[in-house]
Amino acid sequence: MSDTESVASEPLSVFFAQFTSLGFTYRTTSSAHANLSRLYKTSGWKGNIPERQEARTEFKDALVQQFNYIYGTNGNDLTAWQNLCSVIGIEPVPQDIVACQQVVRGAHVNLVDLVETARTGNRVQQFSSLDELATYTVKTKKFFPKENAYQGGLLQELLREIVKTYRGKRRNGRGKRKRRKGRRRAVVLTSK
Repeated sequence: MSDTESVASEPLSVFFAQFTSLGFTYRTTSSAHANLSRLYKTSGWKGNIPERQEARTEFKDALVQQFNYIYGTNGNDLTAWQNLCSVIGIEPVPQDIVACQQVVRGAHVNLVDLVETARTGNRVQQFSSLDELATYTVKTKKFFPKENAYQGGLLQELLREIVKTYRGKRRNGRGKRKRRKGRRRAVVLTSK
């Protein structure tokens, strides 16, 4: 498969290709969000009209699919983990999955930048704290959709809560809440 065919089959390319009838041309050298903004302008979609909302929802899906297309979804694939570590800039790259997962959990990178680095070749910036990452994400408006991002094992380890407090299932959060609730309930029952 040629490079042109490969780019044409990528989820973001497929998403944007559906709008060529509106006069939109996908620029592979521009960021995904810049292309989305251009799509809104080209189509004349302003405000919260249904077409714009539907395109935004499909764009979010395509962004998650693009991550999975580039980095994979198999949380048990050492090569995928090592590739992710390498792209993030972790050196030396760990030689086992558990070590890869640990260093990736400690990394703070913008996921939109991580998706786009495969095409642009730009190095992914690693932030020293979640606060720095949040500031950058809010400033650049490069938010990665978390609603449907829990499918891939690699992607789950990189998700960070930027705006609100995290209430998801990752890293046994739900189990911890159940145990805390059970302990509180036990305290209430024993104090009666």
